[in-house]
Amino acid sequence: MPDRIERLRQALREKELAAMLISAPASVRYFFGFTGSNALGLITAVRSLLVTDWRYRDQAAQEVEHAEVLIAYRDLFVPLKENRALPSGWRVGFEDHHLTCQQLSQLRKHFPQLKLTPTERLLSQLAVPKEANELAALRQAAAFACQTWEAIQPYLRLGVSEADLAAEIVYRSRKAGSEADPFEPIVASGPRSALPHGRSTARRLQPGDMVVIDFGCVCAGYASDVTRTIAVGEPPARLREVYHVVKEAGEQVYAALRPEMKAVALDQVAREFLKAKGFGEQFNHALGHGLGLDVHMLPRIGPESKDVIPFGSVLALEPGVYLPGMGGVRLEDDVLVTAGGCEILTPITRELICVE
Repeated sequence: MPDRIERLRQALREKELAAMLISAPASVRYFFGFTGSNALGLITAVRSLLVTDWRYRDQAAQEVEHAEVLIAYRDLFVPLKENRALPSGWRVGFEDHHLTCQQLSQLRKHFPQLKLTPTERLLSQLAVPKEANELAALRQAAAFACQTWEAIQPYLRLGVSEADLAAEIVYRSRKAGSEADPFEPIVASGPRSALPHGRSTARRLQPGDMVVIDFGCVCAGYASDVTRTIAVGEPPARLREVYHVVKEAGEQVYAALRPEMKAVALDQVAREFLKAKGFGEQFNHALGHGLGLDVHMLPRIGPESKDVIPFGSVLALEPGVYLPGMGGVRLEDDVLVTAGGCEILTPITRELICVE
């Protein structure tokens, strides 16, 4: 934690900010180690403060080692005001993607003379390269996902409902050791598999269905994210073709990935390949994203991304093709960016599984 705080202080100096207000739960955990649901952090040149409410007094005392802990009995900004933590006129950065309207109103009420400055992705950028303990947690989260996939194999069969499969994934991931769901598992079958983020329903798996199964696991707060697509019986020839095209697109992406390459260039590897195969218009989302204390982090890997993919980052890469009214295919793996390319952290078979 101290090294992370010092890196943030350096970034604040470069941006001529006197302090950084931290509100997103993933950011609070990253800089302070605190896992409670209600907290604010403040980093200045000389102070590190974590504010939470009285419910988390003992938890904060146990988890937070490198910051002063302040306990709030009203809104979280009151202890900062009482401790004169934000002098009038300071330029203070804040997480504009997370700070709520209510929090902004409270902040302005207690500190009307602050010069509030949106910092866009400052904190997320600091969290992209992974430390050894972070990488260990991400590896374990990926291993939990692999174990979960193996555990649900007996339940992948004709007649089972999407909702039942999703429930089984949640149960089996907990049994494997996952501490939470990074997102609600997606099980989308038949024509619904053409919905990239379709919710699981009572629909039962039918002959010829493609079934997209997207889920993740969590270890020490760090998330994995994996997708596989299976077939129920023999799929239509067109969808079998789609499967093999998506699989090859992924293989080309893994072969092309190098540290420090532009994220948009990696996206183009998959996008141009799918376009050449006649499926360019059916790949309608970004290729992938970073992983960490949130399941969607930097770098963003898409056609409009300005990000660079650094050495030591962990990515979820998910090429997909979706044919409305027929079905879709997505294959997603978690990878560590290495000096020579990448290491796949979720080595689940990518061959098409046909279940009965």
